Amino acid sequence: MKKGIEVMTKYNELLKIEEELKGDKFGEWIHDKEHKGTEDDPIHLPFPNYTETVFKFIQAIYNFEKNNPDYKLNEYSQILEHNGYDNINIKTIDVSEMDDKCIMALLMFLVRGERFSDGFILTALKAGTVQRCFKRLREILASQNN
Repeated sequence: MKKGIEVMTKYNELLKIEEELKGDKFGEWIHDKEHKGTEDDPIHLPFPNYTETVFKFIQAIYNFEKNNPDYKLNEYSQILEHNGYDNINIKTIDVSEMDDKCIMALLMFLVRGERFSDGFILTALKAGTVQRCFKRLREILASQNN
């Protein structure tokens, strides 16, 4: 029972954000309609404008990584590959068999993916991928508390 309590506190920050994400719009794409597209007035590339809750989610993932070095989330790609997830479709990935470490690696993959592809997190949120990760994490926690 004590192990379950420790695990629950490990995920508290993330699980609080899960509630905040319910009903959140996550963000929107901003398209530059003010500039002309000339050399003197170039058009800016579209970019996602995230809500405060999404920024809290991103920070919670980084906080988890920092506070749980045993998960080695800086090696998220290797963790996912080791578990058979080497070609990930973020809209359709099945998380139902993942353990908590793999779930956290996937969440880190989503956060880090944003650095390489604007809107990566927005796509995952709108597809329900992050929400499925939270659901799976709660299932894992419930099984550890029994």
